[in-house]
Amino acid sequence: MGKNIDVGIGLSSQADAYKAGAEAASKSLASLKGKTPILSYVFFAGDYDPNTLSAGLKAILNKSEFVGGSADAVYCDETMLRKGVLVVSIHSDYLHVGVASMDNISKDPYTAARKTITDALNKLSIDKYVDPYLLFTRMKKANVKWLVKLPSFFVTVFTRGMKLPQMADETKILRGITDEIGFNVPIWGGSFGTALEKLFEGKPYEIYLLHSGKVLKDGMILIFNTCSLVYGQSLSHGAKRTEHFGYISGVAGNGYVITSISQKNPIDWYCDNLKLSKEEFKKNPMVITQKYPLGIPDSYGGFTIRAGGVPTPDETSLAFTAPFIEGWPIYLMDSSPSNFSKAPEQVAKDIRNTNMQQKPSVVLGALCASRRVVLGDSGMLDELKQLKKEFKGTPVTGFSCFTEIGARVGAPPSVQHEAVNILTLYDMLLHEIKE
Repeated sequence: MGKNIDVGIGLSSQADAYKAGAEAASKSLASLKGKTPILSYVFFAGDYDPNTLSAGLKAILNKSEFVGGSADAVYCDETMLRKGVLVVSIHSDYLHVGVASMDNISKDPYTAARKTITDALNKLSIDKYVDPYLLFTRMKKANVKWLVKLPSFFVTVFTRGMKLPQMADETKILRGITDEIGFNVPIWGGSFGTALEKLFEGKPYEIYLLHSGKVLKDGMILIFNTCSLVYGQSLSHGAKRTEHFGYISGVAGNGYVITSISQKNPIDWYCDNLKLSKEEFKKNPMVITQKYPLGIPDSYGGFTIRAGGVPTPDETSLAFTAPFIEGWPIYLMDSSPSNFSKAPEQVAKDIRNTNMQQKPSVVLGALCASRRVVLGDSGMLDELKQLKKEFKGTPVTGFSCFTEIGARVGAPPSVQHEAVNILTLYDMLLHEIKE
């Protein structure tokens, strides 16, 4: 319990979907000591029936809004569950949210994103007396730099991850949002999914999103947050570029399929650079292209990662879950555990550099499911411990996602793979930031 924000966390590993949802929600609300949440985040992993789970959540959270979806894993305070339900409830007089959702977005994800973010803005509830006063106080007391660097608003994005034959289209969704509200609004979130092994092994699966009793299968949830609380966000994958360089010389399928790299068959290009035979590559192509993803240089000295390439049936091309553009330069990246292990420290350092040295009230994480594949379950637990240490003992809560949407502080939002993507909220008001 804090002065400006209260956070409740509930975790359940019950096998029954209704009981798991109700138990996690009850634990979360109990921590708030009778206060009604502004919003509850719900993440679940395992083969729960989503409608039954939603009913259990609704029975407890019926007086407040909740959003979330299915994941490869959920985690809380150094605990990671492959089957379980996590509820994180937030109460604050200094946070207002407008929440909107839409199903069947794959028909036109760009237009769906524009409409949904507009709906979220229209649903935003602002105190016409308190909020203008807080903004005035911030203008009067805070350093002008922080007015620019840390705006009084941010967007949360949850969407469906890849489920063939439909791509997740995160880049189109991000473009739809930014075309509506601009690139200067911080954006944090990720794509929901399922156990990553199902994707690797070609097993059937569904991806579910939950919004206050609604169950979406091809959905998107957007939250526009106006915030007088100090918050932080950053994203880092830790992958290091190798000396192997090329360029995208051919694409198909709206950029999702690479037909050639530097005028070579992309599989041959991979094999040549990694000194692998084609037979070795074909045994575990998704694992290899996650350990050695493609990195697109950005304008800030970093790289946007594209991982998990799948050979087409004729073995002439590689299909990815996010698009490429012909002419892009690319590096072969090294996503070994030794490089991955640097991401938590980098994310925490970025957030501390927003002048926030104190302990956050809540840490929300969207960590790529590929990190679990590369690091293993024990490596992921070590990473959660490291994150908790970096954030001064605050439990890290969240989900393993298919794709991360976010940015380092001050940079435009992007669609990433293999990243640690963190959002923090503090028991401190924006006008209290000291230079």
